[in-house]
Amino acid sequence: MGTAFDKLGASTSLTVRFSLDATPAQLLAMDKLEPSGTPATAADAKAISGLGASLTLSADKPLKDVLDAEQTANGRPDPSVNLDFEVHTGDGKSLAEIRDVKGMEYLRLDVNAIVRLSGDPAATDAVSGLEQMIGQMPPALAPLKSLIKGKWISIDPKKLDELAKGLDGEAGADTPSAAPSLDSATKNKLVSALAGVFSRDVTLTDKGTVNGRDHVVVEAPARKLVADVQKALAPIAKSIPGVGGSFPTAAPTGVPTGKASADILIDKDGSLSELSMDLGQLDPKAAAAKAQLPASVSFDTKAAATTAPAGAVAFDPSALQDLVKSFLGADPLAG
Repeated sequence: MGTAFDKLGASTSLTVRFSLDATPAQLLAMDKLEPSGTPATAADAKAISGLGASLTLSADKPLKDVLDAEQTANGRPDPSVNLDFEVHTGDGKSLAEIRDVKGMEYLRLDVNAIVRLSGDPAATDAVSGLEQMIGQMPPALAPLKSLIKGKWISIDPKKLDELAKGLDGEAGADTPSAAPSLDSATKNKLVSALAGVFSRDVTLTDKGTVNGRDHVVVEAPARKLVADVQKALAPIAKSIPGVGGSFPTAAPTGVPTGKASADILIDKDGSLSELSMDLGQLDPKAAAAKAQLPASVSFDTKAAATTAPAGAVAFDPSALQDLVKSFLGADPLAG
């Protein structure tokens, strides 16, 4: 199974797609198990069914190499990696999308579709008010109006970093420390600990083939697996800065005691193709009521390279400086 994941890292491009495969009826059944708040309607369930997201990475060398060095001094990805992240509805309509291409970032939003998905009528009025407010702002902020209308805007991340540093200084914020990194020895300990737990708790069953792909069922006692992972990783986590003190050690009483399973499909080349699972297995109420919440994650190593969108309107984030300063209580006209 480890080889199937390794194959993904050896590729120069990869698209990972998450999909909430639950039907509207299944979503309504799950909602009834959590009576707090306003009950979901059939329209709400239909809008959420099939909701998904995709992440595409492409580079000129194996992804495992560029992702190992992903965190640079400024916390941004390796510049050789092009990235596309999109959230979409069940019918494939894009709700939001972010691209990072050759060091430039691009963003688009379908605000009206997001509002409709929320099911809150008051949000529609809020969007109209936002459009009017932006329409009255200085010309430098006009690209935000394009963003609200669902058009692409482009942002230079270097200028965004400069703005953030300037605002941190205005607010008297401390310079954030670099994210902790793991040395090879610690990584190897973590991998060995997890491998030991999985070899004891997880069973793999060969189910033949599906459309030319190998079908394997992975099964494990849910609560025992989580508890054993916690127990195995706790001693190692203590030595990781920023993690040791917050690593959970209590028994996972919120996880069902029964067995949970997932279906895995593996391509002919040995790479992982798809992982599907009923998330209802991980909720005690859903498991007791036999309510299902199917979801899946698929992997494609033949993804097209991410490119810059045509017609993006350039936005200089420094135009936000006076606006943000006013929210922080600073006088933008002061010396």
